[in-house]
Amino acid sequence: MESSAAASSSSALPQSVALPAGDYEVFMSFRGPDVRNKFASHLYTSLARAKIRTFRDEEELQKGEGIAPSLVRAIPDSKIYIPILSEQYASSKWCLTELAQMVECWKQGKGHIILPIFYFVDPRDVRKQQGSYQQAFEQHAQKHSPQTVIEWKEALREVGQMKGWHVTESCSEGTIVDEVLSKVESHLMSMYTLVTDELVGIDTPVEEVMELLDLGSSDEKVIVGIHGMGGVSEGINMIKERVSKHKLLLVLDDIDDKFEFDKILGKLSDFSAESRFIFTTRYKRALNFIPECKFYEPEEMSRHLSLQLFCKHAFGMNNPPEEDAEICGEFVEVAAGLPLALKVIGSLLFHRGREFWEEKLKEYRGIVSTTENVLQERLKISYKDLSHNEKQIFLDIACFFIGDEKDLPYYMWSECDFYPESGIDTLIHRSLMKLEKNNRFWMHDHIRDLGRAIVKKEDVRHPYNRSRIWSTDDALDMLRNRQANIYVK
Repeated sequence: MESSAAASSSSALPQSVALPAGDYEVFMSFRGPDVRNKFASHLYTSLARAKIRTFRDEEELQKGEGIAPSLVRAIPDSKIYIPILSEQYASSKWCLTELAQMVECWKQGKGHIILPIFYFVDPRDVRKQQGSYQQAFEQHAQKHSPQTVIEWKEALREVGQMKGWHVTESCSEGTIVDEVLSKVESHLMSMYTLVTDELVGIDTPVEEVMELLDLGSSDEKVIVGIHGMGGVSEGINMIKERVSKHKLLLVLDDIDDKFEFDKILGKLSDFSAESRFIFTTRYKRALNFIPECKFYEPEEMSRHLSLQLFCKHAFGMNNPPEEDAEICGEFVEVAAGLPLALKVIGSLLFHRGREFWEEKLKEYRGIVSTTENVLQERLKISYKDLSHNEKQIFLDIACFFIGDEKDLPYYMWSECDFYPESGIDTLIHRSLMKLEKNNRFWMHDHIRDLGRAIVKKEDVRHPYNRSRIWSTDDALDMLRNRQANIYVK
């Protein structure tokens, strides 16, 4: 079986640079020992030293797996594709299959990029399948279906037109490797910057928590419990038997008042004195049962930082226009220093007119401090501004689909004429949800709680009269007692 992953021994690639398991950032595709032992080896080493997760041929395959299933997973999971198109590249059906899948992922417009390297081959030969590429396709035409051959040719045509690097006798391969690495780092940086761009005023809390952790001391174990509003198994035995003796930093997010340190992690005395623990919770009493726990309660965001976060979502910049400074300050006040409220309110107001801003400000001011859940009431205003179809999609995600891929719900919403493509787009722009990697739904805990609270209020006492039931106990009770009206077509 031919493959860029199996064309020759992997021993030429460096063994000293180990990367942890997980998703890949870069997928390299190449053919032949001459490429593997020279350019591919040099490039892979540079990427690995830069801590860039790169698909690494047979050594990434688990025992018992064939090559194709692993490639099927590795290609869409990667962010950047680097096909090294040499004279022998087109002779491998696996290289062509890889390339076709790269092009397919690139065309989906989800952020994948292709960085081709024309290794001692003319890009025109790749585009038009001339020279050695023509000879290779004469052989493929005798073994593979016409449709498969057409797909491979189309992939080569697409990649052959892309801007890449042309390696020839007159150029320095080391220089090109450096340029490719720089391009990869630049692209990854632009992707990851988007993830952290919403963080403002983070330095002071980090410094305060680091001080509590007392990293310079090895005399005693340190536990820090962070109490505040939320933004936290089968591994228990592994933790007790394998992890507890090592120096480690363990962070558990959003623990509740049922959390028991000993049952989950074992005895504190079993851990190294250099270990550190951080637990976050919305239930202050949850930290009372954790031995030797130091408390840290973050303060509300300052007015300056609140205004900065609000403006990021309301205007796409850190400061308000001069003419809007006063009303922005009023919105910051009603958000009361809550980052999620600032984000959702700002997103609701983005690209809206002055009258809409003033109307919403009156609505937010109407939420008095005696409200049972002030944050939920503030978030509910964004929910009320949704269309009927958007509300149904929002409630479905909050009740059922957090963590699920979008494909199956999309079919359901389309059949219901909810127009999911535009509906999901609206929810994302309103900061009510996100699509994570592999198109899985993500929703902040408070927003999820808002959606479920809205459904619960449809009938507080009788779950079977509500539009949605997500609790296993409620669903079983309803089915056992046949208390709901169920219609089957």
